[in-house]
Amino acid sequence: MTVLLPKTVCLSLDLEPDHAGRAAVTYDGWEPARVAELLALLARYQAPLSIFVVAESLEARPQTIEQFKTAGAEFHLHSYSHDLAAPDSADEIEKGRRAFERFFGHPPAGYRAPEGRISEDGWRRLEAAGFAFDSSIFPSFWPRPRYLKYRPAPFRPVGLSLVELPISTLTPARLIASLSWMKLLGWPVYRRLLERGGLPDPFVFDMHLHDLWRLPAFERLSGPWKVVYGRNASAGLPILESFLDLIVREGWRFSTLATVAGQVKAA
Repeated sequence: MTVLLPKTVCLSLDLEPDHAGRAAVTYDGWEPARVAELLALLARYQAPLSIFVVAESLEARPQTIEQFKTAGAEFHLHSYSHDLAAPDSADEIEKGRRAFERFFGHPPAGYRAPEGRISEDGWRRLEAAGFAFDSSIFPSFWPRPRYLKYRPAPFRPVGLSLVELPISTLTPARLIASLSWMKLLGWPVYRRLLERGGLPDPFVFDMHLHDLWRLPAFERLSGPWKVVYGRNASAGLPILESFLDLIVREGWRFSTLATVAGQVKAA
């Protein structure tokens, strides 16, 4: 039997147009200098990155994909077009899978639905398409209160061999472990929550490029989203560094989602 290594943290990145389509599609956050800054930070901690990429972006910004590949990141699928109305439809999954395989030369092992909007039918479609794991569920009140029924730990949907690796939450409030939420609540508050312990293991952390910097696309957001994204808008990279410092200090080790999914399947 394979035993999961204790205190494992996986850093995941949703690689999509800035602000997830809430403003006109831009790729301001994908600039090589910005990406290099992120990769340099992760390299200091020897922290691998698990990336879920929107397939349409593979042709739009191939140079950025190569930049991440050169740094050793692993890639998985984040749907074909990031359509929130059809996040796990057969069309989004299959078109995305084909585009991914054309670009990388192999099919994707993992999937993340836009905004975590996965369904039971979506899981079945992923298994039929050959995916080994999904990492969509936020076991929290957002984006769907019904996700509160899920524990923040790996599981297999009923009747499937597919593994679900939920994005982690901090109990008992079920606050999501993501850079977006760290910025929204502020690092001093979030740090205290992390230091209280009782974190899920494996610890799956999520972020976006638009979480790291205040980008020009911010000005085109609607009022409510400006409030959300405006909190600590220029502090994303420093907050990420503070988070990595804390994780290392508390004795956690870094791994990838594909590695953890393989361990869960073998256990």
